[in-house]
Amino acid sequence: MNVVAIGVLFAGLLVGCAPTPEPMPEVTAENCRPEGIQQIRDEATRREFGSRCSRLPVGPGTLPTNPKRW
Repeated sequence: MNVVAIGVLFAGLLVGCAPTPEPMPEVTAENCRPEGIQQIRDEATRREFGSRCSRLPVGPGTLPTNPKRW
């Protein structure tokens, strides 16, 4: 009985010490700059955030000022 109780307490301590994932910042043009993406320490969160940033809509203010005319 004591061995089971000690095992349950030890398992509870291990589960309680699991790191919580870093919250993902809001996907905006300012947050999606490379400097902002590099500040995210958790690799899985950084990849998901980068993926969402790549789908950020492109507006008229983000187009190049001298587009090439082929």
